[in-house]
Amino acid sequence: MKYLAAVLVAALSATPTAAQSDAPPRSFVVSIAQHFVQEQAMFANLGHYHIEFDVAYLHPQPEPGYWAVVGGFMSEQSTPNSYVAAVRLVCPDFEKVICWRLEKLAVNGTMVIDRGQPL
Repeated sequence: MKYLAAVLVAALSATPTAAQSDAPPRSFVVSIAQHFVQEQAMFANLGHYHIEFDVAYLHPQPEPGYWAVVGGFMSEQSTPNSYVAAVRLVCPDFEKVICWRLEKLAVNGTMVIDRGQPL
């Protein structure tokens, strides 16, 4: 799993890409990623029922409509957690949650969701 985290960090720290045209605001992409992280934390198998997010960083990917968001959150157990979420915009109306897809999610260096293409 440490290898997976190293690969994700290396992919995210690669040469920055040009700004994506007609892209949603950066803060919106981060909030969508945090929405998916919270959804997984509260309703899936992560076992957290209340989380609060820390600062997150957005990493545009070379493919348009695809971003990686790296950040942290605290759970009700006062345990610091880190996450990397890869989100994809799948339709033009970025303000609708149904237009987004969570393709990859790693929490504390462990891959939780792995759909879609490699980063």
